[in-house]
Amino acid sequence: SAGGGGIFIGENTNIQDGCIVTSRDDHTKIGNGVTVGHCAQIHSAIVEDNCLIGMGAILNAGSTVESLSFVAAGAVIRRNEVVRSGELWVGNPARKLRDLTEKEKKQLHFQADEYVKLASSQSGVMDLGGNIQLPDSANAGVSIAESDSESDAAPSKDKNQQ
Repeated sequence: SAGGGGIFIGENTNIQDGCIVTSRDDHTKIGNGVTVGHCAQIHSAIVEDNCLIGMGAILNAGSTVESLSFVAAGAVIRRNEVVRSGELWVGNPARKLRDLTEKEKKQLHFQADEYVKLASSQSGVMDLGGNIQLPDSANAGVSIAESDSESDAAPSKDKNQQ
């Protein structure tokens, strides 16, 4: 569509740090079980289920990565290019290197599942909620007046300063 679109991300998909996902030209659709590596860019593109988009890869507008495919780190998929199911693409501009083996296709499922497990193990990290109260023993022997007077004191002169 001329006015851009939405961004739709499937279940069990992980988009790692520093990625850019836009929908300026049309919708961006990322399927289920997809791993998008650090600093990858996806611009108005379609990524079907169980793919791996390598670190720093770029998917330009109108491109499609079909299911069970691997776009290598740093690869640049051109505008309106189609990566067929089960293919490995590399380079800039990207080109098909070869078909993935059955073992490699299974690894795509495993990789996505492992990231979901990792995320689940981190789910309570944000439950801390605000400042953490220190136990009273951590402040033993220091009064507020002492700590205030130390911070207000004039800095001592370094013996090397003249």
